[in-house]
Amino acid sequence: VSHRIWALVIDALRDAGARVEGIASFTWDEIRDISRFCSSPVKEIFFFHSAGDLQQACHAGQIKEGDSVFFNAGSLLWDKSDGTDTREFCRTLKTKFWDPFDAQKVKRCYSLMPYARILCGAKTNKEDETTDGEWSTTQGSQDVDDSSRSSFESDQLSTPSSAKPMLENRQALKVQGSSTIQDYKDFFQLSIGLYCQEFAVDEAAMDFIVNHVNSNPHVYDLGLSWGGVNGITVRGIQPGRFTHTDGFWNQRYAGNKWDRSLFPFTNEI
Repeated sequence: VSHRIWALVIDALRDAGARVEGIASFTWDEIRDISRFCSSPVKEIFFFHSAGDLQQACHAGQIKEGDSVFFNAGSLLWDKSDGTDTREFCRTLKTKFWDPFDAQKVKRCYSLMPYARILCGAKTNKEDETTDGEWSTTQGSQDVDDSSRSSFESDQLSTPSSAKPMLENRQALKVQGSSTIQDYKDFFQLSIGLYCQEFAVDEAAMDFIVNHVNSNPHVYDLGLSWGGVNGITVRGIQPGRFTHTDGFWNQRYAGNKWDRSLFPFTNEI
């Protein structure tokens, strides 16, 4: 769909008295710079399947400073298995076909991936300039080694490079253990929101995600987009041996895995 068509739709809605807050799409080229065709500016919101997709878009030069983005919150709880690792593949087969399955245990074990960890005390305004960074320990988050918990200041690790701003950063990787969503938010000054597939999320996963978003508004400033009605959507939804109810649904098969070795800044001189 061309920019002009979407612009006509937006202007028609406004003329009819509707308040158009923004236009969102998974097809980014359709809405990039669409305000040029509208009677007045409109916010552009870019949607992604996973946090890894957002990371890849940053490295492909498809994200600009100040963009507003949404991705599926289920990707914060999901680690895509490596089908080329024989040991991991066998372990997955054993879990799926042999081990006893307990839905309640699955719901108790929801945890954040390392790239979803939050640096507490991040500089969000002038009053925060003297605050030291420490890793947030959101309840239920995944245990990682001590190096992942080390406090750091990104400007001490590296200097952003206008020539090559998107490279593997070995020093940052050694200190942090993984790049994070917050690294990209701070570097690109992004506004970030989350969504999920409401028909494929159980109440434990939803509670976990809501608490994480509410505890970190400086990262997820656009909050959580929810299309369910009064919690009815999640009533009775339970994980199964071959089904996931973390809200990610089949987007897990389309979304990219987060690359922990990539950072939005570089050490190069």
